Amino acid sequence: MFTTLTQNWNVMRIIRLVLGGYALIEAYRGHDILMGILGLVLVGMALLNAGCGTQGCGVPVHKSTIKENDDVEYEEFHSK
Repeated sequence: MFTTLTQNWNVMRIIRLVLGGYALIEAYRGHDILMGILGLVLVGMALLNAGCGTQGCGVPVHKSTIKENDDVEYEEFHSK
């Protein structure tokens, strides 16, 4: 857990932490619960290094090395 908090800090993670801290401060000053929840989410994402990375939120695609056969075989049926 400690290594998650102290390693792999990048620009996006720092931005999340700063915006989350700002949202928490403004939520306290304005007595706004929704802003507080947003701030907690952003700070949590920054501290736990969770969320979408630079490649987006998509699932990685594994490219197959097996060549697929693109030829389609047809069979004709004749009616009586």
